[in-house]
Amino acid sequence: MAVYSIIWSPTAKISYYRILEYLNDKWTYKELEAFVKRTEEVIDLIYKNPLLYPRSKESDTHKCVVLKAGVPVLQNKR
Repeated sequence: MAVYSIIWSPTAKISYYRILEYLNDKWTYKELEAFVKRTEEVIDLIYKNPLLYPRSKESDTHKCVVLKAGVPVLQNKR
């Protein structure tokens, strides 16, 4: 079984923090906290099963919906 790791690109980190800043302005603290928790859960699912979400046709990435409000893109690296 291949071992994968989750690697956030610099662009992904910046994008995620910008999303958090935006949500902090628009959502309640409770909603923001739920988004962060759900993001962590999704990352854990990807770590356990990297092929769980559909692969992009354009690049070596898989995408998933964390909440209906956003679609982060994560890249698999071996």
